[in-house]
Amino acid sequence: AEAEPVRRVGGLLRVTHQAVARGDGVEQVLWQLWTESGLQDKLLKQVERGGSLAAQADRDLDAVVALFDAAGRYVDRLPRASVASFADYLGAQRIAGDTLAPAAVPGDGVSLLTAHAAAGREWTVVAVAGVQEGAWPDLRLRGSVLGVERLKDLMAGVDDDAVSQTAPILAEERRLFYLAMSRAKQTLLVTAVSGEDEQPSRFLDDLEENGADDGGLDSRMKPPGRSLVLAELVGELREVVCDDKAEPARRRRAAKQLARLADAKVPGAHPSTWYGLLPASSDEPVHPPGDLIRISPSTVEILTKCPLRWMIERHGGSDPAQLAAVTGTLVHGLAEAVSSGRTEAELQAALDEAWVRVDAGAPWFSRRERRRVEQMLQNFVTWLERSRAELKEAGVEQDIEVELPAGGSDEVRVLLRGRVDRVELDADGRPVIVDIKTGKVPVSGADAEAHPQLAAYQLAVLLGAIKGSNEPGGAKLVYVAKANNKTGATERSQPPMDEVGGKQWLELVRDAAASAAGPDYQAQENPDCDRCPARGCCPLRPEGRQVPGP
Repeated sequence: AEAEPVRRVGGLLRVTHQAVARGDGVEQVLWQLWTESGLQDKLLKQVERGGSLAAQADRDLDAVVALFDAAGRYVDRLPRASVASFADYLGAQRIAGDTLAPAAVPGDGVSLLTAHAAAGREWTVVAVAGVQEGAWPDLRLRGSVLGVERLKDLMAGVDDDAVSQTAPILAEERRLFYLAMSRAKQTLLVTAVSGEDEQPSRFLDDLEENGADDGGLDSRMKPPGRSLVLAELVGELREVVCDDKAEPARRRRAAKQLARLADAKVPGAHPSTWYGLLPASSDEPVHPPGDLIRISPSTVEILTKCPLRWMIERHGGSDPAQLAAVTGTLVHGLAEAVSSGRTEAELQAALDEAWVRVDAGAPWFSRRERRRVEQMLQNFVTWLERSRAELKEAGVEQDIEVELPAGGSDEVRVLLRGRVDRVELDADGRPVIVDIKTGKVPVSGADAEAHPQLAAYQLAVLLGAIKGSNEPGGAKLVYVAKANNKTGATERSQPPMDEVGGKQWLELVRDAAASAAGPDYQAQENPDCDRCPARGCCPLRPEGRQVPGP
């Protein structure tokens, strides 16, 4: 399987060699190579799925189009050129060419060049833009992926000190910066941005120390001028209109210009599209009083932590196609197959069949994830074997459903239902809930004892959701991604729930269900905020905090 990419490349090289041998032109050879690669359908499917892979697929398609455009321009210029000469032409380019225009810039045009390409040339005015720390100088170590250059230095006895490796790079970056500045005959403009995430380059300090002349060095931080971007103009006009302290005449002029832009269908110009001005579309709860609210034990966990996250994820705010979710579902399916008596060969065949449909990105990453899934499966098998002395299997992927008893004057009706990964029986015949987790970081022992999902399952047992016994024997989280020498997989346990604990959790589950009824959903800070998929819409997070209303 690992040699498959090499075989595909070899096949494409044979196709290319045959096309060149037939005397096909540059464009014909490229087209045959493209069609034989099969990348078209793959990239188009990635674009349709959306997400980060779609953005990468867009860039890949743009690169292919640019390659064919370059081939067309090259053939127009040299109709009888060979494929080898076209490859040499592309390899010699420092900046990709996109027109047949001559190298000299006509009239009052501007040359856009890298510092290397500017060597040996001069201009009256030179602008060196984006002189930011981390970009210029760029002190990343150069070399191959395997670090062959570093290995040669070590074998030659050269000091492997980080400073000794970066010092030559810093010197080269400084020479390159001076080269760019020295291209100016009369006026030099060097720009940088100073903000929370970006800082000007250290090279600007060299300018302040050595660059003063009779006219002085102007290093002032100048306020930005008015942008020529239409969206920023709309924003500026809206700011004036909504400012109660602005002069009435100025506000009227801004409103008039916004009306003109709105008539021209400019996005954001019409007040009906302004966030915070329109009233809420409805203030009715999602579940009216007396309605039956259906929640699962996993829902109880999310609602207990943050009702807003639950609402956003419930209505499309999470991506079920994420690799972690896909592999989690796959591991649960394989664990179920283990319990049904499938052999190791059958499990591997099932994994092979399923993994073909998993989009794990780069081949090396896909292979790593595949090995991780295999290890999780092995950890589960080991846990299953070693836990038989204490537990006896009573059910796999077992559905539970129970309506919570009414709580006095409480109008909330709650149906608790879900699917348990495994139901085991302890030595006393009591049901023990087992929930398989594929996450890499187990919760603490204290958190497991108060784990809402496990408690909701135990509450369901206490209320008779599992036939044969309404006395819970406890619950376990089994982290198959983290091996354990003793048990096979890391465990976290929750003690059996008694009647007192059952009453407490009954109220907590009712409260969770009430928070799901709406219409208001509160954002609650919790340890999962940094990795919450809904943080882009959360008012507690900088990236999700709403702009102030007028």
